[in-house]
Amino acid sequence: MGYHGHMQKIAVIDVLGDEALQARIMALSLALMGTTAVAAVLVGLICGLGEVTWPWWWLGLAAGCLVPLPVHELVHAACFKLLCPGCRVSFGVQGAFLYTRTDGVVATRGRMVAVLVAPALLVTGCVLAASLVAGCPVLAVLLAGIHLSGCAGDLIMAAASLRRVWPAGSKTPPVFPVRMPWL
Repeated sequence: MGYHGHMQKIAVIDVLGDEALQARIMALSLALMGTTAVAAVLVGLICGLGEVTWPWWWLGLAAGCLVPLPVHELVHAACFKLLCPGCRVSFGVQGAFLYTRTDGVVATRGRMVAVLVAPALLVTGCVLAASLVAGCPVLAVLLAGIHLSGCAGDLIMAAASLRRVWPAGSKTPPVFPVRMPWL
């Protein structure tokens, strides 16, 4: 992007280096998991729990929890490549987490938010739709909620990005030099 010199840095995001951010991510993730459990019970009471007696349902639950993990990171990577041409994207694993790495990328606020929320929208929508098409509303709620709980960090960073305001009188768009070792 040829207009880097005309942008103003407003944030650097370093998830692995910010313990307070990690605590907020964990709190949101746990809240989303709790909400998911309650929603799954309610859907089960309304629609019935017959689907959970099918052996393939359990296979679908396991696959639906694992397959979205790398797909989520691939969506981040595709968005970075699309919205930040020329950026270098790499992947890694730390503990139980997969991550997309894009050190040094400079992106406008809108592009950064798009990169952050894309997997929450696309991947969650896909697992939800696939489960509903299969006739498994409880599975749909569980898989959507489990994936969204894994998106907690992305959602917190996107919200923080949107809360930051442009300096008064600024005519240049804010940018985010990104140090995101895990998205």
